[in-house]
Amino acid sequence: MLNWSFIACCLSNLLFYTSVYVLVPVLPLYLIDEIDAEKALAGVILSLFTFAAMASRPFSGFLVDTFRRKPLYLICYFLFTAHFVGYLLAGTLITLAIVRAMHGAIFSIATTSGITVMVDLLPQNKQGRGIGIFGVTTSTSIFFGTTIGLTVLEHHGFQVVFAVALAISTIAILIGATIRMDVKLPVAKQEKISFKDIILTQSLRMALCVALAMFLYGAIINYLTLFVREQEIQNDSRYFFGLLTLGLIFGRLIGGWLVDRGYLLPPVIIGKLLLIAAVFVLWADMFFVSAVLCGFGYGIIFPSYQTVFIRLASKEQRGIAVSTYRTSTDFGIGFAILCGGVIAQLTSFLGVFLIGATLVFLSILLFAIVAVPHFKRYQDCQSSKHEKSISGI
Repeated sequence: MLNWSFIACCLSNLLFYTSVYVLVPVLPLYLIDEIDAEKALAGVILSLFTFAAMASRPFSGFLVDTFRRKPLYLICYFLFTAHFVGYLLAGTLITLAIVRAMHGAIFSIATTSGITVMVDLLPQNKQGRGIGIFGVTTSTSIFFGTTIGLTVLEHHGFQVVFAVALAISTIAILIGATIRMDVKLPVAKQEKISFKDIILTQSLRMALCVALAMFLYGAIINYLTLFVREQEIQNDSRYFFGLLTLGLIFGRLIGGWLVDRGYLLPPVIIGKLLLIAAVFVLWADMFFVSAVLCGFGYGIIFPSYQTVFIRLASKEQRGIAVSTYRTSTDFGIGFAILCGGVIAQLTSFLGVFLIGATLVFLSILLFAIVAVPHFKRYQDCQSSKHEKSISGI
């Protein structure tokens, strides 16, 4: 499993996401301080990235399965990298909004192709471990990206931040180009694409739970730097992102361990309770404790939810299941970014986080009352069909 191609894929993914997170804490400051955007308008512009990604994600799987994967992977990484030049040149809100939306659309296809290339590099009996390692590189990039972005901003300014993100993403392409893989022939597709071909309908209840829970994640990742400035907190937000990353990594490892031992649903409840606690701990000025709780809470939630979506799908629908899961996370994050600026303008960024905690609580109720019973009925139905097929042989 640990051949150069897999290592290169992981390194490229780490650098790709690092370039993304370089901008995440910096762009809100850029919009408000440099372009003089109101908080509400800044939220709208920031959300364009996520909503564009969400809109294109259901079709990204179609592209990956239709065209040769490595060339598509490299083309998407190149286009994604090229858009960083747009941030250097954009001088108005309109041009920045256009760049942000186009960047999000390419991001969706690039990430889908990257994951698919990584899976293609793994033997079937090592896919679980390989996907876990690949996921850790994504989590780690939060710390590297936010730290680099805020440090460069502190010493050099916004234009240098954009240039650094461009350089990091360029290195990701160069490393990705060294990947060696077998040519994947295009998969034949039916001429007409129906709703069920891009959305896993039996997972919509779970998808709503995910979207509600991800509002808080989107709010914290994108608005923490503004919250720190608003509350005049002395602690550096870079340390917060570092502890959040450690919590995510440790939580993912524990969450995966629990799922492998049959504890599929309890980690979701536990993780969400930790998220609610993280917000109230932050309200009580326990800055770093909140970071660890938030990271660990989401860390143990992610493996459970991903597994639930897979189990709600047949083998032929696994690509759609992954796409639906990612779309629901995109929606929750995008909604947080869009509404977060408006809410903060009316109340405060702490108010945004408290609303996020409320939505997490609602997602717990929906999960326990609606989604879990539906999931169990679906599992029972599938087991019954399997038994009948065996008895009919």
